[in-house]
This record gives sequence, structure tokens and C-alpha cells, in this order.
Amino acid sequence: ERERAIRAGDSHGDIVFWPLLALAQYLQATQDVTLLDESVSFFSATGAAQGEQATIWQHVERALAVIHRRRIASTELAAFGHGDWNDSLQPADPRMRERLCSAWTVTLHYQVLTTLAAALHGLGRAQQAARFAAIALRVRHDFERLLLTDGIVTGYALFEDDGRMQYLLHPRDSTTGVRYSLLPMIHAVLNDMFSPQQARQHLGVIRRHLTGPDGARLFDRPLRYHGGPQKLFQRAETSCFFGREIGLMYTHAHLRYAEALAHVGESEAFFAALCRAHPVGLNEHVPPADLRQANCYFSSSDAAFFDRYQAYDEYARVAAGTVRLDGGWRIYSSGPGIALGIIMRCLLGIRREGATLVFDPVLPTALDGLRARVPLAGREIDVSYRVRADHGPTAVRLNGRALAFIRGPNPYRTGGAMVPLAEFTARCSANGPDSLEIDLG
Repeated sequence: ERERAIRAGDSHGDIVFWPLLALAQYLQATQDVTLLDESVSFFSATGAAQGEQATIWQHVERALAVIHRRRIASTELAAFGHGDWNDSLQPADPRMRERLCSAWTVTLHYQVLTTLAAALHGLGRAQQAARFAAIALRVRHDFERLLLTDGIVTGYALFEDDGRMQYLLHPRDSTTGVRYSLLPMIHAVLNDMFSPQQARQHLGVIRRHLTGPDGARLFDRPLRYHGGPQKLFQRAETSCFFGREIGLMYTHAHLRYAEALAHVGESEAFFAALCRAHPVGLNEHVPPADLRQANCYFSSSDAAFFDRYQAYDEYARVAAGTVRLDGGWRIYSSGPGIALGIIMRCLLGIRREGATLVFDPVLPTALDGLRARVPLAGREIDVSYRVRADHGPTAVRLNGRALAFIRGPNPYRTGGAMVPLAEFTARCSANGPDSLEIDLG
């Protein structure tokens, strides 16, 4: 409490979106509509008692107003501000904050709007849900119109004062030498912003240009090190350490790539990607990896070049597997939680959405017969899998009796099985144990 006034003077352009997304996902999972009427204060350096009081929904409206103001002129595209998720790409020129657009931040904006719309629709707030769904459609339209060029989504777009656009981290980029950017590709897949053909095309680009022995990489090559004057991006051009975002293999992003593979149903590639992020037996899956502590999550996989000059000149050695790969930071941030969430929701394929249970596992056929004990509906459930195809349940049985289900939406593959929570709990035994069988194919 005594340090509440110690705060940064600014924040990256994506920061305002995250509380909104967390709230929308919470509302989807719990349908706790009363939360929106809870009163909490806005920040005050002198203490919470002096802060302006407002309901949670009023906080939401103010955050959305900030997002609305921070757009590229004449578009629905979020402006870059002081940066995005990638800490190394803070703009060197302050004028870029209003003229540069991160395609990844646009996918986050779209995700926030569609998740809010779905959550509010589930709470019976149809008018508000329709409002956010309409804005999301406009965001997606400008994403396709302005950021998808020659069939490839750009990493960044710089909107010049004379109306011209400069594409950065794209095959048309003549400034940085970087042609492809991972994050907007995988998040556009995860948020269903691509057509099936576009999704396949971008996943093909990732396989050809954005993967190494250790998994997916943020760009197809590093930005050039200047070691002094900054031109476009601050740390990417001046950091002397070749690791984390600078070294391009950032495990958070690789895990989201794994999630995208599950979303489109590429089970073998999905499971292989999970194994590359897991420290146990790592050298089986990533032969160039140096020895690492086996009970730690590592933030990144850092190619062991002497300096950034060598890294830039010899980066092709990473894909060739001829340079050692060190483990980055240990016990790092939200990464283990992301990994466990993907294992639960995508590999085992079990999640709750309000009053509905969704069973949507994506498993390679080698895991036929897999068994797991998972917490579900307030009890421990023994789950077994029969895998003849890699996704799309054909039957779900609880304690030997078939559960009726409807098919969930997925534009890229057969969707999961959706079962009312009330029906599931009514079929559970009084004292347990309960067994759940899921057939794939």
C-alpha cells in the first residue's frame, strides 16, 4: 500500500485490452452477471478512499473509450502506442505511436470484442452484445483490407501522413530485412479471423520460415543490431543480449503456436510442439538443446552465439541445428499456466463454458488408450480416450452411458462435443468414482 504511487508513466498499447479479456472470459465461464454492478475505485495516488467510485461496467466503458480514441485515423485499427506484447519493439520515434499499427494488437482487440459479445449474449444483454459484435466486424474488415497484403498478414503497418502505407516485417518490407512475423498469424488463426485457406497458407509460412529445431520463432531473422542510434525499434536494435524476444524463440509464443495447431486439428504437429516446450527429455525432441534443469519452465530457447553480429550473420545455423540452444529465464511468469491450460483444454480437450461442458481433445493416434484423472464439475473424473482420428469426438460416455451432444463451431475442422452441465452432473454417481470415455473417430 505504501508504494501504490510508484507507477510507470506510460504503458504499451496492448495493456488496456487484457483486463477486458479476462473479465469477458470470467463472465463466459461463470455467468456471474452481478459482478458488473460491483463498485470499485479508480486509481488514486493518495489512496483508494480518495479514488473515483464506479461500477465494474463503468470501468469497462471507460477502457473501451480509451481504445476507441487510440485508433489509426479513419480506421478501426488499434494504434501501437508505446509498444505491444513484444517488449523489444518499442518505437524509437514518438510520432510512430499514433501512426504505427501492430497486427497482433488488432487480433487482440478483435478477441476482446468477440469474447465480450459472447459473454454478454449469454447473460441476456443482447443489445450490448450486438454492439460489440458489430464493432468486431468492422475491426476484422479493416484487418483484411489493410493488413493482409499479397495474402500474408503484415507484422506492422506504418501509416504515412500522405496516405501511403509502409509494411514492416512482411515480404514487402524493404527497411528491416524481416519478412514474416509469427504472432499476428497464430492469433488470427486462434480467433477465426482467417478463412480455412488463409489459415493453411499462414501455417505453411510458419513451417517454412518461422520454425527451428526448438519450435516457432517470432521472426524469420533478427533485426539488425545498431549498437547506438535507434532507427525504428528501441531494444531490438540496441540490446546486446541475444535471447528472449531478441533471440526470437520465446516459449510463450511457441505455446500459442501449439494452441493454433490444435485449433486447426494438426494433432501430430501439436503434440510435437508441446514436447519441445517441456523440459523433461528435451534432448529427444530438441537435439541441439544444452542440458537444462528438468523441473523448470524456461522462458525462451536462446541460440548460443557470441554476440549479435554473429547472430545476424549466421542465423541460418539455427534452422540447420548447428548452434547450441541455451535455456532462458527459469520459473518465468505465466508460461507454465499457459502450458497447463493448453494441455487441459486442447490435448485432453475438456473445458467449461458457463452452463456447458465442451469435450474437444486433439490427440495423435499414438496416444490411443490415454487415461487421465481431471477435476470436472466439482469432482474427480477418470477419463479415457479411444483415438481412431485425431479430433472431433464421435461418442462421449459417462459411466458407460452415452451422452447426447451438439457439435461446437470451428471453421477449420470438426468441432467438439457440447453437453449441458446439468445433464452431466445428473448422470454422475452419488459417491463416485465416475468414468468418462471419449471416442475420436
